[in-house]
Amino acid sequence: MLVNINKIQINFIRRIAVVTTFFLAIATTGMNTHAHTPHDMVLAFAASPDYANDKTMFLVTDGAYTGWRYDEILRSTDGGLNWINIPNGMNHAFEYSVLRVSPKFSTDQTVFAGLKGKGGIYRSINRGDSWEPYNTGLAASNLIVRKMEVAESSSGYVLFFADANGALFRRANTNTNWVQVLDKTNKVTVIAISPDYATDNTLVVASDTGYLRKSTNGGNDWTELGNPTGTIIYDMAIAPGSAAEMFLATPSFGIFYSSDGGNTFINKGNNLPNEAINNIAISPNYAIDRTVYCTSLRQSAFKSTDNGNNWTLFNSGAKVTQQTGLLNEMTDLQISRTYATDKTVFLPVFDGLFISKNSGTTWQQRQTRMGLMTGLALSTSFNSDQDMIATTYVGRGIAISANGGTTWSTSGWPNPSGRKMNFFDSQVVSNSNGSQTVVSATNSYVGSSLDFGASWTVKFVPRFPAINPDLVTFTSLAASPNFTNDKEIYLGSRFHGVLHTKDAGKTWQLQRGVPLTNPVTNIAVSPNYANDRTTFVATRSGQVWRTQNGGDTFLRVGTSSIVSTGSVGQRYTWVAVSPQFATDNLVLVGTNNGIYRSADGGTTWTKEIHASVGSNAVVQQVEFSPNFGTDRKAFVNVRGKGLFRVNLNGGGAVVSSLNTTLSLLTNENIQFTEFQISPTYAVDSTIVGAARKNIYKSTNGGSTWAVAGFPDN
Repeated sequence: MLVNINKIQINFIRRIAVVTTFFLAIATTGMNTHAHTPHDMVLAFAASPDYANDKTMFLVTDGAYTGWRYDEILRSTDGGLNWINIPNGMNHAFEYSVLRVSPKFSTDQTVFAGLKGKGGIYRSINRGDSWEPYNTGLAASNLIVRKMEVAESSSGYVLFFADANGALFRRANTNTNWVQVLDKTNKVTVIAISPDYATDNTLVVASDTGYLRKSTNGGNDWTELGNPTGTIIYDMAIAPGSAAEMFLATPSFGIFYSSDGGNTFINKGNNLPNEAINNIAISPNYAIDRTVYCTSLRQSAFKSTDNGNNWTLFNSGAKVTQQTGLLNEMTDLQISRTYATDKTVFLPVFDGLFISKNSGTTWQQRQTRMGLMTGLALSTSFNSDQDMIATTYVGRGIAISANGGTTWSTSGWPNPSGRKMNFFDSQVVSNSNGSQTVVSATNSYVGSSLDFGASWTVKFVPRFPAINPDLVTFTSLAASPNFTNDKEIYLGSRFHGVLHTKDAGKTWQLQRGVPLTNPVTNIAVSPNYANDRTTFVATRSGQVWRTQNGGDTFLRVGTSSIVSTGSVGQRYTWVAVSPQFATDNLVLVGTNNGIYRSADGGTTWTKEIHASVGSNAVVQQVEFSPNFGTDRKAFVNVRGKGLFRVNLNGGGAVVSSLNTTLSLLTNENIQFTEFQISPTYAVDSTIVGAARKNIYKSTNGGSTWAVAGFPDN
């Protein structure tokens, strides 16, 4: 029976930004956490079509768990037990919108990544070991990827994508350019491709109003199918079998089904909740098992074994976190192409990756970021004592090593409950009497240690309800180089701007000036702070702020001259102050648009033009050599490219550079998430870099690297 539904006004779901925090409560016996831990969101996902044999998956996860990292593409080849980051060649500043794998992945090893910003599509032909842009034939206005799907052809694959304007493009593996098959007036938002595309060449697209178009010759010609649901469409799927059967997921009336190639539709959805259906997936073995899966806004996953007539909820364990817009909670729903034998269903959501190996009856969550390092600091006398401290995310909390990172133990930070706490940063400060103080922080707490982490004095950081009702969540830390005397610490946060203490954490004040809505990505205190009272703050929006009066006031610097790339994209900013700042007034700022430098303490800025760290470089971190006054070296970590050692002239301009980790990146896909230079670099030439699974150490200024160890859980 054909159901006729009048077109209705759709009230779009408001996207809410909920503070991503791990709440901590004071107790005399310790500190307790609750909420979403680990923060393990999946923003895009793709599984190998030969998953039953190769157990390969790819996903995008938010790299911002420290506040200043870019999104990461991860790969697992063991069904999700272990993951590696695969950044080689991903030198862009944008978020990812979609991942897809070639249907002939077992032979062509091809993976595609679509970007939300004007980066278009990246392609890998070696399982993600290296990436390159795949945009030949596209104009700059077509480089925001909204949707992307890949079809199997007799000779390989055919890739389709819709840009932000709603135009549809096609490119086969045999083509050298993209071809536009629908212009932007069609407003394409959803794409469904026939599983039998190699023989029927069929695809269906939906517009932003739910209007359907169908092509049976690969997009060359189109048949108008109208708006059968009277509403917009969130997802579509075509069943195997000459593209006769298709399903539509809608926000208002559940699921619609057609058995005649889209000419007529009926409403289906017995036992489905009275809320939007946002994902739908059909078994590759549908002709035999008649199986379809779907998710709703708040529940997952539903299964039907009678082609959608009746549905049963099988609780996946995935939760609505309320940390993203409701439409974003259920990222995707996919079924293994080898489902007939492996019975595997994939549910990538904001709460993590959930996998069922028995057709949805039971589910397991696969963790991607347990025990990751968030910060690294070296002893001020590292050459002689080899002391190192690391902060971890859902791991050991704070870990300490006395042998340069080879072995680790858990620090003495008070934690009677034994929970795996999340720490974000540490700093080691040299004291005038020859000792050193370690300063570290976890959400709502800051601590200092005089015995390199064996014991701590911990202070609670109070709420600031007039600014934000939640507990303070931190992203960065910088202590005064004169901490022994002035007890000053600056803390950067997600939604409280910059906090400042002058008594080692007993009392705190918010620093007016730095916008509270811009998460702080980095803080750098002048080495001459006792005299010049100067501190710089960098934010996630690409801004740089400066105080010259010890935090009493912050004013933005480089307003018009420090330029980040694009309004759509990620703009993590890093600032470094010269060790010779008292005499050279040199500051470097790393952006997604290369490096900017100031030779007058941050008042005026000049764009760096050197090819390695100039306009095409997305800079993740920049640091001066502690021996800068003599060696004129700095180190720059460039996203997707590696760690560069650069030589600067008297004005701070780059005159030469060397990629010190090119072999690590190309041979092992190792890009440092953070690196630190030994304070005794003039003697030991040591640099330490933290990757996803290991710490790497160089004792010759980056010329060669060796694995040093890792603070395991």
